[in-house]
Amino acid sequence: MDTSKYAALFLAESREHLSVCNRLLLDWERAPEAAEPVGGLFRSIHTIKGMGATMGYTVVAELAHRLENLLDALRQGRIAARPETFQLLFRGVDALGHAVEAAAAGRRGEEDPTLAAALDEEAGGAAAVTPYRPSVPMPVIEQETISGLRPVQVFIRDTTMRGARAALVVRRAESLGVVTALRPPLTQLDREGFDGRLSFALDTTANEDEITARILSAGDVESVRFEAATAETETGERSRQIRVDLRRLDALMNQVGELVVAKNRLSVYAVASGDPALAELSDRIARLVSGMQGEVIAARMTPVGEVFERFPRLVRDLARDLGKRISFDMEGEEIELDRSILDEIGDPLLHLIRNAADHGIESPEHRAAAGKPEEGSIVLSASRERNTVLLRVSDDGRGIDRGAILSKARRDGVTDGTGESLSDEVLLRVLARPGFSTAETVSGVSGRGVGVDVAMTRVRALGGTLEVRSEVGKGTAFLIRVPLTLAIVRALLADAGGERYAVPLAYVAETVEFDLRAVTSVRNREALVVRDQVIPTVHLRELVSGRAHAVSSRRPTLILEIGERRTALVVDALAGQQDIVVEPFDAPSGMPPFVGGATILADGAPALILDAAALI
Repeated sequence: MDTSKYAALFLAESREHLSVCNRLLLDWERAPEAAEPVGGLFRSIHTIKGMGATMGYTVVAELAHRLENLLDALRQGRIAARPETFQLLFRGVDALGHAVEAAAAGRRGEEDPTLAAALDEEAGGAAAVTPYRPSVPMPVIEQETISGLRPVQVFIRDTTMRGARAALVVRRAESLGVVTALRPPLTQLDREGFDGRLSFALDTTANEDEITARILSAGDVESVRFEAATAETETGERSRQIRVDLRRLDALMNQVGELVVAKNRLSVYAVASGDPALAELSDRIARLVSGMQGEVIAARMTPVGEVFERFPRLVRDLARDLGKRISFDMEGEEIELDRSILDEIGDPLLHLIRNAADHGIESPEHRAAAGKPEEGSIVLSASRERNTVLLRVSDDGRGIDRGAILSKARRDGVTDGTGESLSDEVLLRVLARPGFSTAETVSGVSGRGVGVDVAMTRVRALGGTLEVRSEVGKGTAFLIRVPLTLAIVRALLADAGGERYAVPLAYVAETVEFDLRAVTSVRNREALVVRDQVIPTVHLRELVSGRAHAVSSRRPTLILEIGERRTALVVDALAGQQDIVVEPFDAPSGMPPFVGGATILADGAPALILDAAALI
């Protein structure tokens, strides 16, 4: 039997179970007396073992079996969980993850004899553990599971607590055996749009009547069926969830982008022709393309929780290595981002979290001396702000010593000797200087300047912004704002010096007129008074030409807003709004920092996209 075509499915399901293992281990380590985590761990490890054996991945199955032996000894109370036990389990789960990746990639992989011996010894010695005996691989069934398990479909009635009822169904099923191939995943059961359909595979010795009775006992269950998830339901509809290669979605998005450009050009020709029939056809095509664009973007949207879930384990390991006590909380995991942005945002968050753990959180002794709880706190959150997503990494640590940063910056020649303090904006520019660090010694974690430099570079490449807020003794927060999607954005077109520029609408708060009577000065810089607010100005014509121009008449002005920062961008004229496709852009040497990309406009002319963060 050729099982290679199931490798991708094995890898996807194994990753889900490994993620569960890490989460349960973290929960169990915080509450060693709890009994529930060990049961969940045993089920997930057992499932990976069964799938590995089915696929013929011996290294995976053997390692999972050794972890099972240790978990069984803990579950039966033959041994007690110690800090060393948890560390060994974490090490074993990591090794199992490496084995899964190697097996799915077609590599044999080797079992670590030192780890194997440690697992056997911790489980009670060689005499106390059950040896692994490979079984005959089970036949693979053509359905959304690779292990030949009994397929189950459950239909929940239309109630106000559908998601909670579905989660209860899963728990009842788990009391009979091991649940795999759960669709939709547990994390999505409470989301809006869940229609009450639940499918999974159940590895159990119970018969269908016993399974049905146990599931029905959850309440509000309309029916239970024992058939694959692709089978037709009572209404004749099919399951609406499939696995799609991201490369196909990328290709589809590129095609939609080309359609948007063509739609814009057709609209221009239709207006110029004066033909009502052509104008009507153009409007219909525009609606169809806009609808397709929205559906493709929606298909690419992914909860940020998929990236967030890797960080609790990271913080746990950092705290252990640094000799600190750190709690880690996450908020807003359900907020969605385009998959292309989500894949890139992990590294900036990684650097900021590492810096918060190393530089931000103090040692337990220093925290106690400062009147703080010995355990520090790091919070990672996500929230929607208009057409952007705000990602925030905050800690309750020592905060950034602006005086020390200023002194270090002066010694390194990063800033001049003027000024006695650093604003948040200048502080960020200093911290983001390549190679800038206040660490006296180099370690695997230290170097806030390096981390901020990497984060700033990656975030700016995504069309986002990075801000810092810090107070000595109370903590630091880094704020990342990124657009919902990169491929197609709504922009305001502005003319300056005979050229046309695109400004993403996500950063345009309003448009006003530049009136000389409302001009003032703040810190030797021109500013515009708008409804009693003083906003610094930037003249786009001067910016692109490099020389001053007299403004003798009123000019359109865009109020750009990022967080609490605002700038009045003065332009020569406004040319309306347009959906633009962000084209791949290799900036030539010497390109100004306020240029964030390029696009093709409806009339076929190229235009530069302005980076709002560089203008504020």
